[in-house]
Amino acid sequence: MNSRACIGAAIFVAAALPLAASSRSAPIAALPNCLGKPIVRPTSVIFACGDGGVYATGVHWRNWGAPFATATATMHENDCTPNCAQGHFHTFAAYLAVTGREICHGHVAYAKQSYVARTKGLPAPRSRLDWMSLPCQ
Repeated sequence: MNSRACIGAAIFVAAALPLAASSRSAPIAALPNCLGKPIVRPTSVIFACGDGGVYATGVHWRNWGAPFATATATMHENDCTPNCAQGHFHTFAAYLAVTGREICHGHVAYAKQSYVARTKGLPAPRSRLDWMSLPCQ
């Protein structure tokens, strides 16, 4: 590698280090939507991006910007009976959680989301305890 390339590589690495360090310590500012666009403190969140069959409205966040944030919301879920086109939406109170971090179009964003019903006795599909990834596109 010639000296000019070495100097260029050193400048690139030196410039990137403070950005990488600051993004690790910066508060998380956004949550990617289904299109991968970072949204700050969204008041609605879609969980089923393919058909919009599961989504939350009236989202009220706690600890937004922390490594782990939670919210209360109203969930809307299509029962897909007899199929999703003819199914009916049901609503229920739920807790949402977001965690992880990724860089999304220059913003530090959450990388995973989950929800769980707040009402006891709901069928298992109405609680989702596993984490869903939120890839920035």
